[in-house]
Amino acid sequence: MAVTTSFRQELEAAVLQRHCAHHPMTQKWARGELGRNAMMGWAVEQWHWVSKMGPPTFMICSKAPPDVIPMELANYHEENDDEKPHLEIMLRFAKANGADIAQVKAGRGLPTTRSWTNWLIQVAREQSWIAAVAALRIGTESQSPLLYGTVLPALREIYRFPEADIEHFWLHVDADEEHGGRAFELLERHCTTRELQEMAIWYAAESARMRWFHFDGIYLHYELGYSLV
Repeated sequence: MAVTTSFRQELEAAVLQRHCAHHPMTQKWARGELGRNAMMGWAVEQWHWVSKMGPPTFMICSKAPPDVIPMELANYHEENDDEKPHLEIMLRFAKANGADIAQVKAGRGLPTTRSWTNWLIQVAREQSWIAAVAALRIGTESQSPLLYGTVLPALREIYRFPEADIEHFWLHVDADEEHGGRAFELLERHCTTRELQEMAIWYAAESARMRWFHFDGIYLHYELGYSLV
């Protein structure tokens, strides 16, 4: 009997091809073997990426149908919550691993981070909202539950960080599962032709691939000492 694969399963499979939970750096992290400098670098580069993602949200809203806009705005408001601003939570983890916050904010991030960030912005600006949601919400954001769930036990049990310092990780396991699920639902609703589905699958896969290279940069530069600046 032939097995039918759903569109959602195809999107999930596209991301799993280069899911950062399976990256060598993440696996080393999960074993408690990753150095503090690399954990600092992860937070620094994460901050440089996320701090540029406000405009793409509104670019999506400018093109998307009405039922997509609440998801995008909810995501934006959650990231910029006055009580729990996510960028400050990232910097807290960076500081816990030795980062100079003023220096972080004055920096630009690694070339691999800038490449991925610029690509996401370009997709949101120049491509359809379907492509942008597939890239930002599926290829990137839907990775969080598995990615952060993979390293959380080590952060708690091996590195023994206080819960406040690792808030980014446990906060996004649940929050991004909800956001990712909503993005899947919206793409299933609006990708009404095989052509639209294939476009969404391609952008989800490409975004996951770009994020993998972003992890490559962090690992090479901060852990292995290969200068990328």
